[in-house]
Amino acid sequence: MIDLKGKAYNTCMEVLHILTEDGFEAYIVGGAVRDALLGIPVADFDIASSAKPEEVMRLFDKVVPTGIDHGTVTVVYKEFSFEVTTFRSEKGYRDFRHPSAVSFLGTIEDDLGRRDFTINSMALSIKGDVIDLYDGLDDLKRRLLRTVGDPAERFQEDALRMVRALRFQSVLDFSLDKETEEALILNAPLLKRVAIERIQIEISKLLYGKAVHSAINQLVQARLHQILPGLQNLEKWLEETRYLHYLATEEERWAFLARTTDDPVRFLKEWRLPNRIVKKVEFLLRNVDLVKREGWSRWRIYEAIPEVRSSERLISVFEKRAPNLLKVDRIASELVITSAEMLVVTGEELIKWKGTKPGPWVGEALKQIEHAVITEGIKNEKSSIKRWLEQWQTQ
Repeated sequence: MIDLKGKAYNTCMEVLHILTEDGFEAYIVGGAVRDALLGIPVADFDIASSAKPEEVMRLFDKVVPTGIDHGTVTVVYKEFSFEVTTFRSEKGYRDFRHPSAVSFLGTIEDDLGRRDFTINSMALSIKGDVIDLYDGLDDLKRRLLRTVGDPAERFQEDALRMVRALRFQSVLDFSLDKETEEALILNAPLLKRVAIERIQIEISKLLYGKAVHSAINQLVQARLHQILPGLQNLEKWLEETRYLHYLATEEERWAFLARTTDDPVRFLKEWRLPNRIVKKVEFLLRNVDLVKREGWSRWRIYEAIPEVRSSERLISVFEKRAPNLLKVDRIASELVITSAEMLVVTGEELIKWKGTKPGPWVGEALKQIEHAVITEGIKNEKSSIKRWLEQWQTQ
């Protein structure tokens, strides 16, 4: 029996009560049950029920038809949202991703039987009892990833499950059982049929896992890296992946992958990453290359703001060491200014001091003043800058 606590869980139980009081079966399913059993905080609760979408919509005031063709609606109850999916069984997969036929006349047993891994195929009743038809509890204890039924069939039904297996391996620090591992290797080519956007979501989660090195090593052993965009050289960087746990952001992790390729920008675009991530990664990789050539100087720290720590963490991975954040923090704390906007002079003042017409020299002067304030120790004061400018004028 699981005894969960928290406002979200209590509200979810209210939803289950409303469904059961109207004569329907209803259970908490999937990752919520798995995480609760592992002692991991549960953020989202999904519900499987015998109620069909239209019946769920009748019982609750606010229901969003998020996936109504697949029997899924989102119940917005009080301040929480819960996906409620009708019990279903699936037959035949036309494209290694989508079932050819879906039946909504199933039972909780049918519903659990269509799921991917045993640890995700448990249900929690309204009484707190765990329904475990595929020995998911034992697999949790053994920290083992095993498919429900024949792994080859599961991967052929939905090829994305292969990447999900590696994601769970990374996030949970589990191992794949032998049959699942062998099926992963044999069915790897099927991944070509899955949209890169869906794979990207799983890889992003994989990169955050505490066992990311093991998962990437497994990915290479299964030859999946030969299928995925731009990762053909990844096996040459396996030693560096032991240090990925030092990376703290999504951009840092994608920057690591991008730098293992010959064309980082093309790589990022092939993975359909958002522009914000692409731009941040480009900025980080520029810093990495400059620091590897020049080292961390005050000017290099200044130009790396606000990604100084991210840059140092990324550099440390490529150099196979722990990041020296104390060093970069110390240099950053000694900077007189942290942006050009903090200079006490303007272009208009420079023109006035020089007594000449505006021109390209103004921007050049401001940039050199900025550099001098950072590197030469001149004070960010008008008198000091004016004296420096007089010397600059004579050059």
